[in-house]
Amino acid sequence: MRIRRYKPPISTTAKPFRAVRRLQCNPTYTPLNIGPVMNIAVLAALSATASMSGLTIGVCMRLVGL
Repeated sequence: MRIRRYKPPISTTAKPFRAVRRLQCNPTYTPLNIGPVMNIAVLAALSATASMSGLTIGVCMRLVGL
């Protein structure tokens, strides 16, 4: 698949049928909003790390006899 070059947004003075045809041929790029998804992923990783470290420390203390 060939990567197409970025096309500027369609001007407001373009005729409607040309605008629709151009939108179908070359859709404009829209930035993805991944902020909330990344926040959830980071929180999940932090909580998993904290719980695993707590379990590891608890097992070590149990083995030592404290």
